[in-house]
Amino acid sequence: MPIRSMTGFGLAEAAAPSGTYRVEIRAVNNRFQELQIRQPKFMLNLEPKIKKEITGAAVRGSISVFINCDRGDAAPAAISWDKAGVDAYMRIFNEIKEEYKLSGDIAVSDLLRFGDFIKSESEVHDDEALWKHLRPALTAALKAFQESRETEGAQLVKELKKTLKEISKTLHQIEKRAPQRVKEYAAALSERVEKMLSGNLPDPQRIAAEVAMMAERLDITEEIVRLKAHIEKFSADFEADEPVGKRMGFLLQEMNREANTIGSKANDTEIAHWSVSLKENIEKIREQIQNIE
Repeated sequence: MPIRSMTGFGLAEAAAPSGTYRVEIRAVNNRFQELQIRQPKFMLNLEPKIKKEITGAAVRGSISVFINCDRGDAAPAAISWDKAGVDAYMRIFNEIKEEYKLSGDIAVSDLLRFGDFIKSESEVHDDEALWKHLRPALTAALKAFQESRETEGAQLVKELKKTLKEISKTLHQIEKRAPQRVKEYAAALSERVEKMLSGNLPDPQRIAAEVAMMAERLDITEEIVRLKAHIEKFSADFEADEPVGKRMGFLLQEMNREANTIGSKANDTEIAHWSVSLKENIEKIREQIQNIE
């Protein structure tokens, strides 16, 4: 499953016997799933089914679904006339004419004055039929919605890979520089001690012991190894077949922790600056993944 953004849009229409359905789906980022559905009153019973379709397609995000139905395109009403009623009225009219010796013909207009014999009955659709009518538009809107999220997700992945590449490059510079700073510290320590001893050579064993202690305190090998592992895992999640936004957030916390430790152990201007660069790029990724499902 490709990486998907939580931001998306989908729109579709479909004609059906009960009308023309228009479904619009919009979503923005949210730590959790929030769903709002607006539909005509005659479709309220369909809300559980609509909700199931939407929640199955998006795990996180604030999702708004708008459903409209133009019933002007629905099947025309069935028109009929009340023959029994007309027969009854005609019998009564003829009885009156005969009883009172009245002349003249009975016209349709005469009948319509006494009753509504033309009946118009709209077709009534049950919930099952309405669901069949709505679902094509809902399915098409969901497809467009997912495609828009995947398109934006692909762009996010492109930017994330670029930033991860910068982090790896900086980490390589730190790894290359780390041993050199210990050598420089040893040389500087030896020089300072020699000056303190007024030109006499310092005890090599004491210098070596001091350098070893400092090297242990400044060792960032484990931090570099862990940060590399986090970068590798982060990159692997681009191909995951499940939503990975939350997991990426947790990985970033670990990456930031390692970058902070490298900075605190730096004891070196260049490494200190590079550690700042690491944290800047990690923060950049944190902002980018806020929109990943």
